Amino acid sequence: MFVTKLALKPLPDPPLPAKMQVSTGPASPLQMQYQLNMPGRGEIFPALAAAHAADYWPVAVLSIANTSDKAVLQIISSEVRGWSAELRQTAVIGPHEVRTFSLDPELLPKSYENGEIHPATLVVEVQDPLTGHTFAQQRPVFIHSASDFFWGRKFANAQLLARWVTPHDDKVLQLVARAERLVPGGRMRGYNLVPGIDLTAQVRAQAAAIFAAMRRSGISYVSSIYTFGNYPNETERIRLPRETLELSNANCIDVSVAFASALENLGMKPVIVIVPGHAFTGVRLGPNSPDFLYLDLTVLPRGTFAAAIARAQAWLKKTPQSEVLTVDIGAARALGVYPMPVSGASKEDVTAAELWTH
Repeated sequence: MFVTKLALKPLPDPPLPAKMQVSTGPASPLQMQYQLNMPGRGEIFPALAAAHAADYWPVAVLSIANTSDKAVLQIISSEVRGWSAELRQTAVIGPHEVRTFSLDPELLPKSYENGEIHPATLVVEVQDPLTGHTFAQQRPVFIHSASDFFWGRKFANAQLLARWVTPHDDKVLQLVARAERLVPGGRMRGYNLVPGIDLTAQVRAQAAAIFAAMRRSGISYVSSIYTFGNYPNETERIRLPRETLELSNANCIDVSVAFASALENLGMKPVIVIVPGHAFTGVRLGPNSPDFLYLDLTVLPRGTFAAAIARAQAWLKKTPQSEVLTVDIGAARALGVYPMPVSGASKEDVTAAELWTH
């Protein structure tokens, strides 16, 4: 009976934090001050969201000032209506304390399927559960296309270019399947050694097969860098490999990330090289090799594999080393920079891939 009574006895509430024990009773709502700021002028780049970009901003920043002598509990919610999940944060604001909160609600998958800049609304609410007082504001924001990249000042966000390298996209799988039919022996082994074959020669042969597959698709050059918004000098439209391979046209960086995606799909280690006004790609000649094979794919659709190598070497020769920026995809992955989510294969895509592989 004693044990039963003990089990039915309600447990005492946990003690409040020390700064909430200063005094009893709620603080007056008139003693709470709120300020909502939009550090990025309301512009949201899905590719940079939650990616720990060096030069980027939260969707909004909320400052709460408690001018009373009492601690206040605040429940903060924020949401980009229709484009994000709701972000809820709970905080205790001590007496005469000012606290600042970054509001970065998680974007929904539809944000990564968006092809153009869209207006949206950020909704922010703060509730005091003791008084029922609510602070609420709505601000206009703009959701950029998933293909819009904010480079940042002095290319500070360049490593996030690795998000465009999407090795598991079904369009990339189809490209690898086509290349497999063109490589000697019909096998794409990545860095797995084959007895009697030099690894450097094996890597070059696979790169040549991917190049040949892209050449057969008729990929040609098109300028697609223009973006809307308040940061035209720091942003660029970069096509995901899916779009490049579907439309068979691309600019220098578009075709470079598509090629790098196929290389990474094989377990190899690609790089994207950025020089003033241009970009090309490369691949390590071994898992830990300091040597690279560089290719400038803008020779497509008529240029040869040898011409792609020669053009890349010409860029490296004429560009000062201080102006060469290399994005190592493997190193970016180690830092947690993963591919952007891409939609799954359609029935037609799966059928096409099966035809190529059988």
